[in-house]
Amino acid sequence: MSLDVLVAGATGRFGAVAELLLDRGHRVRVLTRDPASAAASALEEHRARIVRGDYDDPRSLAAAARGVDVVFASGTAHRAGPQGELRHGVNLVQALAAAGAPHLVYVSGAGAHRDTGVPVLESKRRVEERLRAADLPHTVLAPVYLMENALNPWNLRALHHGKLALALPPRRRLQQVATADVVAFAVLALERAQELAGERIELVGDELTGPQAAAALSQASGRDIEYEQLEPSELAAVSPGLVLLFEWLERVGTSADTAELHGAYPEVGWQSFAQWAAARDWSWLGERCLAAAT
Repeated sequence: MSLDVLVAGATGRFGAVAELLLDRGHRVRVLTRDPASAAASALEEHRARIVRGDYDDPRSLAAAARGVDVVFASGTAHRAGPQGELRHGVNLVQALAAAGAPHLVYVSGAGAHRDTGVPVLESKRRVEERLRAADLPHTVLAPVYLMENALNPWNLRALHHGKLALALPPRRRLQQVATADVVAFAVLALERAQELAGERIELVGDELTGPQAAAALSQASGRDIEYEQLEPSELAAVSPGLVLLFEWLERVGTSADTAELHGAYPEVGWQSFAQWAAARDWSWLGERCLAAAT
């Protein structure tokens, strides 16, 4: 059955949700602060309806969501920080209540249902609490560490020098998931909203140590890449919040049930880290990392 869907953040890391929904025959509204942007124009050419809206303007969110069946949204910590993410999440909940309470599929984070003391997870926890308290129909998707984080800007210098750098001991296994698998599961959750109403599902694709991840990158890229354990002080130069996150990942970490998840939803495909790495074009690696390192 074709659905009317509002996609908030269609130009962000999970923006492929909009394209996949359109390809599957759904009617998609794309919420954007800049309808004239190249990304918005590309989606409009793909038959999306572009609507102006801003997480800091609840009225615009409510207007965009009015009349839709389901809404897809994700946290905004990557551009607004933890406090901004909390503010935006509260605004979203209020706006959807005012718009007639369409079902929300919301991307949070694995571990955010617990008291972690990690700012980026604490903001997500508080948004989830507001969502439950508002009694809105919803499904929370909670991905573990994204595989794409291996390509974060602060990692490029290390990659140029043949290092995969993380602030974790070499034997500490890290659960990871590909962004494409989060997108695929999000579309599944939107299409099966009634079935998954009230669920909080942690998404994981693989679990491996730093040296195992470095070996997979070496195989995929054709370059020799070794694992390097970063000291917390090195992360602090990037963001103090990252120090707290990796301390928590080392001490507690995520604990999504990989076998149960993959058995219940095999249609997602679930990439291993090696499969994710092998599917990427690494021809740019030396040039791009050299530019970042200079």
